This record gives sequence, structure tokens and C-alpha cells, in this order.
Amino acid sequence: MELIIIKHVIWRGRMNTSEIEAFLAVVRSGNISKASKNLFISQSTISQRIKALETKLEVRLIERSKGITSINLTNEGENFYKIALKWEQLMTDSKMLKQKEYNQSISIAGVDSINNFVLNDVFRSMVGDHPSISYFFRTHQSNEIYTLVEDNTVDMGFILQERVSESIIKEEFFREELVLVLNRKLGSRTSVTLDSLDTTKELYINWGHVFTLWHEKHFGYGGTLGVETHTGILINEFLKSEEYWAIIPVSMAKQFTKESNLQIIRFSQDKPYRICYIIYDQNNENAGNIHKDILNYKSLTENKIQLNDEGTNLEIQL
Repeated sequence: MELIIIKHVIWRGRMNTSEIEAFLAVVRSGNISKASKNLFISQSTISQRIKALETKLEVRLIERSKGITSINLTNEGENFYKIALKWEQLMTDSKMLKQKEYNQSISIAGVDSINNFVLNDVFRSMVGDHPSISYFFRTHQSNEIYTLVEDNTVDMGFILQERVSESIIKEEFFREELVLVLNRKLGSRTSVTLDSLDTTKELYINWGHVFTLWHEKHFGYGGTLGVETHTGILINEFLKSEEYWAIIPVSMAKQFTKESNLQIIRFSQDKPYRICYIIYDQNNENAGNIHKDILNYKSLTENKIQLNDEGTNLEIQL
């Protein structure tokens, strides 16, 4: 049905902005009365616009029951709502193109832990040094970033998981040590063992293929028996409890210890690490210049991913 509606939208081309705005207002408000107040028009006008929209699409969008004030969408209405949201975003983007006076726009996507804990200073410096450029910083998972780069939706990506792609250039951007973090005192001990950790209380993020192999080697499995998440902020919330522990990048651990008394424990041997790759489409005209610019700011990441001699050593006993 969605394809049928799209066909009508493209080929009939008779809908106007006010009709779609009225439909969205009704859906968001829950009834025609509130929608009319939000749009500063009468209820009858709202109803007329919805009716006109349904006539042009040749489908019913809203269920109508006598005496019922709240609205319910039909199946066709649910489908059209998704299309209306896309239309609304396109209209917003079009208006922004008219209003902005930028000569160039750059879009960069990265995974959560890279954007928020490593590249934040890089992004801030880029924006400050190039005020005439419009920057768009996006957060996605690695596989999603590959697709966005391949489609040229974004110019450059920072990922942790590798994937084969004929058009994508991939290179290592940095390697970062992973450390154990706990929210409890170790007393006089200077080391702990993996055997002393409750594996059902692990807070786990897949830091890439290298880490998965390391985890499987030392725990017997590549995943976790504990809690898996895709965002570092959630790990920090769980670490407020003493029972949980996590193996996380140095950059994240350093940030977390600014807010709480977490113990950072380094591995004395066979240190786990993650690799951050930078990717871009070889056919993207902007990518070359962006790549050079990023490398100029790379020094801003070095202090974030280095732990120096902080923390105690964790001895791995197999």
C-alpha cells in the first residue's frame, strides 16, 4: 500500500503543503481540536484539508467514529504518516539550503565511543577553524556508516568493524588500549585476576574483531554473559553499582573517572586493544580534502587515548 501512496504522491502531484501539515498536526495532537489550535485555523478547515488529502490519495487515512474525539489512523494512514515525515524533512532541508550561506558542507559519521570520547576536540577545532563550512556530525554503528559512505550520504566515517567494499578506502586511524574498570576498592592489592570477576556482571561492547578474538581466548566466548550495550554512556550508568565491571577504551575510562571514583586497571600482558578505521568513498570529491584536514587534527586524539602509567596491572591467569 505504501508503494501505491508514493505513486500517487509522485504522479498525481496535486497535494499542497497545507494538507500534509494538517494531517501531521492531527496525528501529533491526537485530535482535530488541538491540531486546529496549534495551526491557528478552525476545526472545519482542518477537516476539509484532511478530506481533500484523502480524496487525492483515494484512501482513507483517519478512522471516523461518531462521538469519538481522539483519532485512529487506518493502515493506509500509518503508511502515509511515514511518507509525510519524510516530506516534512525534505521541506526543512530545502528551506535550510535557501537560508544558509555556506560555500561547502561536510558530513562525518562515527560510532558513539569515537565521536564522544576521542573526536570531540577534533570536531570542535574543525568548526572553529572553518566557520564558512556547514558541518554535520552523525552517530551510527559501523555497518550503517559503511552504507552511508557508500551512498555518499556522509563524506567520511570512523568505524570499529571492518567490512569488504570495492569503492571504500579504509585505513587505520589509531589503536587504543582497553582497560578494566571497577567501582570498588581493591584494598592493598595491586593486581586482580580474570577468574575473580563475575562474568554475569560484565558490561560489554564489541570493540571490533581483534577484541572479540581476545575475549574468546580469555573467557571462552566472543560475546558476554552479562549486559551488552552500544553506548558508553549506558555503561557509565551501570558502573555506579559496585557489582558491575567493564573492559573499555582508555579514552572512555579517563572521562568516566572525572565523574566518579572508578578503578582503572591495566593488563600486564596480552593487552586488549581496539582499532579505529577511517573510511571514505574513493569517488567522493570532498573526501580527499577532508581526509587531509582530519590528519592535521590527529594530535588532538593522542592525549585522549594514552593512559601513561596510571592504574594497576591486571594479571591474566589462564
